Amino acid sequence: MSAERRNFLDRLEPVIYWDATYAIAFIDENERFHAECDVFFQHLIDASALSVLSDMVFNEVAFHRIKAALLTEGNRIGQHWMSVKRNQPNFISTVMLDVETKRRELEEATLKLLLTDHVTNRAFQLMRSYSILPTDAYHIAIALEAGINVFVSLDEDFLRVDGIIVYTCLP
Repeated sequence: MSAERRNFLDRLEPVIYWDATYAIAFIDENERFHAECDVFFQHLIDASALSVLSDMVFNEVAFHRIKAALLTEGNRIGQHWMSVKRNQPNFISTVMLDVETKRRELEEATLKLLLTDHVTNRAFQLMRSYSILPTDAYHIAIALEAGINVFVSLDEDFLRVDGIIVYTCLP
């Protein structure tokens, strides 16, 4: 058995956890599925669904925005993005306004779930049972600990997990 797969036009459940893949595509106009994620967000609003996420999403979104800026700068000056980080130690501070703006956008659209003591054990159990990466397992564990089994994600690995519902626009 695996997750119940739903598309972005299906009837919505009342509470949906945003995985970082969805959050990133939603806030970044350059991401492949941005338009679909934007339409899904409007669907969430129209259905009065409650959108939730965790600090892990904020962490992944911040990393995505910072790495994108480092890659752009690296391409401009002919360096690897990690070399830019190493050689320009204050570079990250130049993109923090963007990172903080995206964080506020997400905070306005969602409710944040807290990481509890039980999440780590559950995440490790999910990694063992479904051979999924730690970040995916933590997202799922955080939601499940809060009694939420519905996700929006652009990560196919979520579809491996039994007993959850996953909204996705992946073909």
